[in-house]
Amino acid sequence: MRTLLIFAFTLASAAGAEAPAFPGAEGFGARARGGRGGKVLLVRNLNDSGPGSFREAVTQKGPRIVVFRVSGIIDLQTPIRITEPFLTVAGQTAPGDGVCFRGASVSVDASEVILRYLRFRPGDISGKEVDGLAIGGESRRVIVDHCSAGWSVDECLSPSGAISDVTVQWCIIAEGLNHSVHHKGPHGYGSLVRAVGGITMHHNLWAHQTARSPRLGDNYGKPPYPTFDIRNNVIYGWSGVASGMTGDVFDANYVGNYLKPGPDSNTTRGAIVLTKTAKPRYYAADNAIPKGMRLFSEEKQVTVMDKPFAAAPVRTTTAAKAYEEVLEHAGASLPRRDAVDRRIAEQVRTGTGHIIDSQWEVGGWPEYRSERPPVDTDRDGMPDEWEKAHGLNPRDPTDAVKDRDGDGYTNIEEYINSLAWPVRRSSATAPAAKSRK
Repeated sequence: MRTLLIFAFTLASAAGAEAPAFPGAEGFGARARGGRGGKVLLVRNLNDSGPGSFREAVTQKGPRIVVFRVSGIIDLQTPIRITEPFLTVAGQTAPGDGVCFRGASVSVDASEVILRYLRFRPGDISGKEVDGLAIGGESRRVIVDHCSAGWSVDECLSPSGAISDVTVQWCIIAEGLNHSVHHKGPHGYGSLVRAVGGITMHHNLWAHQTARSPRLGDNYGKPPYPTFDIRNNVIYGWSGVASGMTGDVFDANYVGNYLKPGPDSNTTRGAIVLTKTAKPRYYAADNAIPKGMRLFSEEKQVTVMDKPFAAAPVRTTTAAKAYEEVLEHAGASLPRRDAVDRRIAEQVRTGTGHIIDSQWEVGGWPEYRSERPPVDTDRDGMPDEWEKAHGLNPRDPTDAVKDRDGDGYTNIEEYINSLAWPVRRSSATAPAAKSRK
């Protein structure tokens, strides 16, 4: 099927530039360095804290790459706040069914962070107002890839703060808990997105959210104003508002998105609802919207551009093609897509399912089976057999940080990337509109 042209962006992608976060990384956060060149830390248990725990690994200082030697549910007694930069978390390395965080939030307040193939479903069991995954503070160069976030009491996945150069791609953001324990009442929301720079959200599925799928905004009225690139996402089964109430100043590309109503959906309002104080500029093209539904609730409130705003490259297809690809591949699909994501994808296809108030309405957390991890004699995160097949020494722990083929990825990155979804290349570029300063 025809690939749509996308816009140009002056990014350090010329010959000799630093390698992307991983093959297939796209958007403003594509150049996140993560833990490249740093120590390899093994998650050996499902404990909340202590030696061998996820919390111990991500809160350490210095560049680090986190590899899992176990699958299952990690019950968090308190939130995990990642404040140290240069971190890669490779959820695809978990042996078995993968990892899910329950009970409390995980947040990123750090730069140069890569999170892949993780599940964030805190639920209502703590009785507190919790997000699934949050990215805030002054974070720069962060990418979240193939993660699943849901069953939160506030937003499920929110990049929000004085942040810039962030990508959220190929994620499932679903089933925020609506009539739950939030002090404001109904609050089943998807993503609150505030920034001071570039944010890309592409090939994600928002499903069964009351609103905020996503809700875009500036940093509470303070410049610099952000540029959002929202493309090839699927938005399904909202109730009040598809993409949230917007009353801020920003520029946005809204391209190739597929909006599909569900049993709870209201299609009488615009997909993007604007307040009286709104001053956004939008470039919108090739979106699939329900018949009779407007894109903007108040068209006089928005400046519609005839050219896209400058943004980092993203491979872009038609909305119909994106719908199929997102339902097939989004979320924490490795090591295996779990029963929750399979159910949600099927509900989108069949036009079924509802906004929920508690995770128990849909069966709660599934069991995540753990398998025996591969033999790793030198504990460098790379299995012995993989090292032998690639000319490395399974008894030399120092070869993890080396770059055998000189392509910019260290050997441990080569291994973890080999487990992930196949690479997709960006399409050609076209002229871009000038961004607001």
